Order: sequence, then C-alpha cells, then structure tokens
Amino acid sequence: MRHLLSKVAERIRAIEDHFTVRAHITIAFAVMIVALVGALATGAALVSYRNTAELVNTRLAAVASITAERLDRYMAVRQQEVHLFSKLELLQGLWQGDHSTLRKTLEQLQSSFSDFAWIGFAQPDGKVVAATKGMLEGASVAQRPWFRTGLNDPMVGDVHEAALLASLLAKRADGEPHRFVDIALPIRNADGVLIGVLGAHLDWQWAQTVIARSEATDQESDTTLTVVSKTGTVLVGNGMNTTRFAGDKLATILQTRAGTFAEKVGEQNSLTAYFVGNGHREYQGLNWIVTASQPADVALAAAVHSAKNILFIGAAVGLFGMALAFLIAQRISNPIHAITLEADRIGRSSGPSMLPRQRGSLEVVQLTQALRSLLRRIGFAEERTKEAELRATENALQFKDDLSKLRRLADTDYLTELMNRRSFIVAANDAMEFAVRYKRSIATLMIDIDHFKVINDTYGHHVGDIAIKKIAEIVQSNIKSTDRAARFGGEEFVVLLREADERTAQALGDRIRRAVELAIIGEGEIRLSATVSVGVSLIADSDRDVQDMIERADQGLYVAKNTGRNRCFVMPATEERGIRAA
Repeated sequence: MRHLLSKVAERIRAIEDHFTVRAHITIAFAVMIVALVGALATGAALVSYRNTAELVNTRLAAVASITAERLDRYMAVRQQEVHLFSKLELLQGLWQGDHSTLRKTLEQLQSSFSDFAWIGFAQPDGKVVAATKGMLEGASVAQRPWFRTGLNDPMVGDVHEAALLASLLAKRADGEPHRFVDIALPIRNADGVLIGVLGAHLDWQWAQTVIARSEATDQESDTTLTVVSKTGTVLVGNGMNTTRFAGDKLATILQTRAGTFAEKVGEQNSLTAYFVGNGHREYQGLNWIVTASQPADVALAAAVHSAKNILFIGAAVGLFGMALAFLIAQRISNPIHAITLEADRIGRSSGPSMLPRQRGSLEVVQLTQALRSLLRRIGFAEERTKEAELRATENALQFKDDLSKLRRLADTDYLTELMNRRSFIVAANDAMEFAVRYKRSIATLMIDIDHFKVINDTYGHHVGDIAIKKIAEIVQSNIKSTDRAARFGGEEFVVLLREADERTAQALGDRIRRAVELAIIGEGEIRLSATVSVGVSLIADSDRDVQDMIERADQGLYVAKNTGRNRCFVMPATEERGIRAA
C-alpha cells in the first residue's frame, strides 16, 4: 500500500512539473473559489432546509398540542356535567324513589347533551335500575370497571367497545363498531351512605369530530391527525385499532410528553409532532397521544426549491470566479516567467552575469533583489553552509543526550527511581516472550508495606515517602542486575525475576521481607520499623500474558495479608491450590 501511494505521489509531482506558474495559480484559485462558494451555497441551502423543517415541526407541534387540549377540555366539561347531574336537586329525591321518573329525567338530560350515548343509575349490588331508553335496566354491571371504580371514587375510563350496549344502539352509518368513554361517580344520600353509581357512556364519535375540525381549521390541508391511547393503539385516524407505537418508542413519548420526529410510512417520509394530553382542571387525563403528520416532500418543498436556487447561484459565481482567477494568474505569472528566462541565460558563454530588475509586484521586486544578491554571495553562502552543518551536528548530539534523559524520566518513578508501571510492563512482556519461546522460568514478587496508612496518619506523608524510598533501596539491593523492580503505585512494589524457580523466588521474597523488618526508617528524632507482605507467582502454561502472572502474585499478596502479614506466600497456578506459606 505504501509503495502504491508513493507511486501515485510521484505521478502527481510529475504532472505538476509540466504546469506553469500561471496554471498552478489558476487551479489554486479555482479550487479555492469552488470550495468556498460551494461551502457557502451548501451551508446556506442546509440552513434554509433546516429552518423550514423547524418551522414545519413547530407548526405541527402547535396543531398537536391544540388538538390535545381540545380533547382534554371536552372531557373535562363532560366529567363536570356528570358531576353536576349528580348534584341536581331534581334528582336527589329520585335515586331511591320512582325509577320510571328517574329514567325520564335522565333521558331529558341526555337530550340536552347528545354526546352521551347512555346514562344510567345502578344500585350498590350492580343492578341497573334506571337508564336512558330503558337500556340495560335490570342487567348487572357489577363486573364493569366503571362500576367497580365508581363505587368509591369518580372515574373516567379509556376508550373501549361495549358489545351489550352497542347491540341496543342503532348501527353506525360507516359500519364501525360503537366505542365509548366511561364516566362514573358514587351517589350518596344526605347521611353519606352509598346508594348507587351514576354512569355515563360518551360516544367516541365526538373525538372524530374534534379531529376533523382541527384538520379543517389547519392551514395545511395535507396535515393528518391521529389520537393514540397510552398503550399505543390508534383510537382516531388512519390505521384505527392498530398499534402505532410500542416498546421504547412509546415509553419515550409518554416520558417526554411532547416532541417531533421523522418517520417512514410505507414509501413516504413524514414529519410528525406529538403531544400527550395533561388533563384539564379536575379531569386528570388519560394520556392520549395526539400526533400531527405531514409528508416530508410537501412540507419541505419550499426549502428544496430554495436550496436548488442557492446552489445554482453558487455555481454561477464559481464559474465567474474561475475566469477571474485565470486573468489574475496571468498577471502574476508574467514577471516570474521573465525572471526564469533571464536566470536560465546566466553562466552561459554569451549570457548575462546579473539578472535585470523586474517589476509587477512587491514579491517580484524582492525576488529579483534576492537573486541578484545571491549571485554576489555564492562563495560566502557555501562557507556559511558548512558552518550550519557543523552546528546541526552539535545540536543533534545535544538533542540525543536530552532525549536519553527524558526517556529515563518517563520510565522511572520520581520518588524511588525504580521503574514505573508503564516501563515495567514493557520489560516484563519482553521477558515473558523470551521465557515462553525458550522454555525458561521467570517469577514475580508483589510486595506491599503493612499498615502503611498508620505510618502516614501517625508520622505524616513525608515519613511515609521516606519509608517507601528505604524499602525501594532494600528491594533494589537484593535483586540481580538482570531482574527488574518497579513501584506500581502507593506502597506497592513488583519484582520480575529471570531464571528463577519457586525456591529461588520464595527465598528472595523472604530475604527482602527480613531486610525490611530489620531496617530502621526515619530521620531526625523519628525512628520506626516496618514490615512487608510478599506474594509470589511463577510463569505457568495457562498464562495468557504477564498480567496473569502479576494477578496471581497479587492474589498471593492478598493471602499473605489475610494470614498475618509480614510473610511470603506462593500462589500456585493450578485450580486446586495448595497453600504454601513461608
């Protein structure tokens, strides 16, 4: 791949070598103009498109919210009407009186509020004793949700079909089944004793009328509205009784309550806004989702047309700019061309020894002066070049020394001058690869200062740092030059042992442990002793990398800590690990 890219670059340079300065300037100007004009035109078109989309979404959101508020206000009014029914003085003496008179009174109420398909009164046992047009009288509604809830509290139920009541009503002209919204509330006598439930079924046809009026009053005739239940089922609109939203989509809509999104319905992309009803006054709402949708190609037609015009104007400006760039390039390149011809003649038998002065721009004048000065100072420049090469060599040597120091700082722990975690892992990986390839043994020690927090809390972090440095010196002085020791952070050290079997590794761990135990740590009047716990692990065939061996040593350290501290524990690699403690 690199060879291919190199060939392509060489080919491009070969083509460039055949172009004049005029051509280069023209191409550069043309590319710049096309890029700038194209970017501006594209940006303007995108901004116009997005602004139009935002306006459409805002309008759709307004339509959806207004429609949802109409639905909620309507339901609030109907709920209030039923509440007022129950409080009419005319009815107070009829609940437990003449049921035929009660029926007539309910029918008179229904005639004033025609959206109620049925109004009835049921006794506490669920038997309907009076209802409009005698429908369901004598029947039991004890198992109906509206009755069960209405025994205790006012309720408004979601849209549903009622087969028994629908069978008593005339069939709808459109052939659709009757659907109702239930409103119920308990009726109590003057002593507060429950005497029955007043129930009313609103014919869902009113919601379709509200939607139709909203669509008719919207300025965009292609806007379609739907009402979706909180379970995602379409209640009014296209796809009635089908699932419109489900799963995470439905949960997001119910949580956000209002928003917009783009969707694809069949082969048509649409912009859709939604609004979840919040209820109105005493009416708590049923979380009906009102959506307002409009085909994207219709909603954004003006934006697309505007974007095309902007791009067309941008293309025209770009072409004009390219022609202007050619003229400018010709004007700039003529003096340079003259300088090239004169410079080519210098040094020939009959040619000049000095360039003539050229004019045309400040850069051309400066270039002529520079070339004239260059011809006078060639010998001096050669000497200066040699001096520069010498200084470059000296700087390179200094840079190499500085780089070596920086590498040492990057690979060393600042406090203990041991290796840091990063450099240790690199060295440990190399050692493990060597050990695996040539079947050699390596081991790892994980060392941790016991009760180090007590030292810090008692004597201060300065004494804690002295303890870390002292123990680091003990660790370094007890390992071979081919071994590696590092500070892994805080009070934890790790050691990599080459050519070490279990016995050697355990002996070294004990030697370091005893040396720390006998050492005196501190400065001035502060003198204290410390101990360390050591975990030991050896390379195993099951190890995927050096991290597995380090992790096993860390597990051994954990065992040493939990079995008394100031001890060395070898963590075996097999699943049935025998505990061998030093």
